[in-house]
Amino acid sequence: MGFLEDTSKEVLEFTTEAVFSERHTRKNGLLQRLDPRLKTVSLVVLVATVVSLQDIRIVVAFYFLALVLAVMSKLPVVEFTKRVWIFIPVFTGIIAIPSIFMVPGETAFKVLGLTATWEGIRWAVLFTLRVATAVSYAILFTMTSRWNEIVSALASFRVPGMVITITTLTYRYVFLLAKLLLDAMHSRRARLAGELGMVESWKEAGKHIGATFIKANALGEDIYYAMLSRGYTNEVQPIREFRLGKVDYAFSIVTALVVLLTLAFTRGLL
Repeated sequence: MGFLEDTSKEVLEFTTEAVFSERHTRKNGLLQRLDPRLKTVSLVVLVATVVSLQDIRIVVAFYFLALVLAVMSKLPVVEFTKRVWIFIPVFTGIIAIPSIFMVPGETAFKVLGLTATWEGIRWAVLFTLRVATAVSYAILFTMTSRWNEIVSALASFRVPGMVITITTLTYRYVFLLAKLLLDAMHSRRARLAGELGMVESWKEAGKHIGATFIKANALGEDIYYAMLSRGYTNEVQPIREFRLGKVDYAFSIVTALVVLLTLAFTRGLL
């Protein structure tokens, strides 16, 4: 039963973490007070600027700027940092580590017949920092934005209604499906008098996964037909109207200055 118990634990941790993250959106921090439309545009601009940088020092400066924004938004810095650096080394390492030996340049060291170069090491560090910084701004956005505000912002930008609908339904009902899966595993565990072997455990897990997919398909059809019966036409209207305030104007001005000064510095104009 180790597999089922581990899966139940992961499902429970996922739902708990997601619900806990929603609490940050209700805090009276800097990013929580911003207009979601402005926040979306700022995210795109900052991420685009970060991924275009070639100077490690400037990338580090943008990363510390993300930490400053996290503090000003009253987010737990330790949790915020863990969300970035727990997964970044795993995913970026697959791409960055080989480049240490593939980028030509001055030899740094040799291992197992492979030659690492200083240029390759620099590219790997730069790549990792850029990904970590871009992900930091994306996490800032998700931790300080309510889902209904994100949907309203997307609708304001004329994103196709079908895209918004699919995204919204996926977000809302993934928790329901997780609960169904968790309940099924708990009910199965309560009916067992002994322990299952590894093969039997995997078979039971396969049954639960299959049943969950069947329920998801049936639920999706019922929801779609219910929406059609209520007049759904693939058009999504903004839930609320947004108005820019003094904080929004000040944040947009500061963001624009930071990006423009960075671009001017990297191009040798300053």
